Amino acid sequence: MVKRQLLYKEWKQSELTFILVMLVAVFATPLSFLMGYSSFQTCLNDPTCTTADNYFYYNFSSDIFIVLSWTMGLVFAIIQLGYERNKGQIDFTLSLPFSRSTIYHTKFFLGAGIIALVHVLSYALTYLLILGIEPKETFGFNSGYFIALVSSLMIYSLCLAAGALTGSATSQMIVTFSTAILPYLLIWLPMFHLDFIFKTNRNWVDVSYDYFIMPIAPITYITDRFQYRDPSEYPIWFTGEEFIVPIVMIIVFYLIGLFSFIKHPIERNGSFFLYSKMDRPIQIMVIVFGVLGFGWVGFSSDNSMFGYIAGMLIGGGVGALTSYFLIYRKR
Repeated sequence: MVKRQLLYKEWKQSELTFILVMLVAVFATPLSFLMGYSSFQTCLNDPTCTTADNYFYYNFSSDIFIVLSWTMGLVFAIIQLGYERNKGQIDFTLSLPFSRSTIYHTKFFLGAGIIALVHVLSYALTYLLILGIEPKETFGFNSGYFIALVSSLMIYSLCLAAGALTGSATSQMIVTFSTAILPYLLIWLPMFHLDFIFKTNRNWVDVSYDYFIMPIAPITYITDRFQYRDPSEYPIWFTGEEFIVPIVMIIVFYLIGLFSFIKHPIERNGSFFLYSKMDRPIQIMVIVFGVLGFGWVGFSSDNSMFGYIAGMLIGGGVGALTSYFLIYRKR
């Protein structure tokens, strides 16, 4: 599954980036916690500063590392596949005496292992600080770290799968973002047009968004709207949904990436998609999304049929041009 020699090669290839990201990520939350406590102590000694009481509170739901830890998964996946393709190193990696499945497993093991290690070390250091400082309340400490870990691994798995399908770092990032918001484009956007055509009360659109679209969109799990939402306002499928759904996504994206990496043609490095058969269907989807998106914007601007049709025409042109320059112009 994972070869030690290949693991060493993958580590040395991006060693500096891995170390710098690990150092920043591990100490981000402990330092932020200490700074918060230092500000609290300063406030206690300042007669002009008022506090609710004389106890220290810390909200981990607004901590910078908890909120942005998913960017670590994005960076690791891009440097492991997209950037490696851009530098022309992927051909050397594939020429090594290892199967493609072993190479992909090793890349995934390294990236996911570093992400998990960073979260564990950061959690341990922060927990020791909590034991020493003894704050009155720490909001979202355990759940915040766990959600951050799962969402980081989910974005990493998604971006690595996108890298296995695309031929450059730029296309990898575009596909990652597009997939993260795909349920909104594929389901929610057509709903607005159906609502406009049949002139409904739009309540079914809002319910579908809260109960169905938001839970299945990967981008939901890296936004605080879902992580710390009020269950009475946003319905849930089942207890632990915010953990279980992204874990299922991790597995699905991992399998997609593994299959794509094993089967992809290396001679299309630099193309947007490594599989030429994906070019035309994706171009059609981009044009359709452009038509629907700009049509909705055009109608929303003046609530007229003219704005609706004009927006659709503009969206079709923008989608056609965008898809052509992105997909058919090899880099």
